[in-house]
Amino acid sequence: MPIFSMTIHYLRQQLLEAVRLQKPDIPETLFQYVLTVPAIWDDNAKLFMREAAVNVWDNFKHSRDQ
Repeated sequence: MPIFSMTIHYLRQQLLEAVRLQKPDIPETLFQYVLTVPAIWDDNAKLFMREAAVNVWDNFKHSRDQ
């Protein structure tokens, strides 16, 4: 799971950098992230991706609170 979490984190960082090139003062609180998965994935695969995304969010909140 760490690879998937790192990938999601990387994509989030790239998005923020691209947006901030256009609008440097935009607060991240205006963003809402949505992760979609193919409907044909089984429940275990969907759960795996959800846990990877939650892991990224938890790490982000933890680092922001310090």
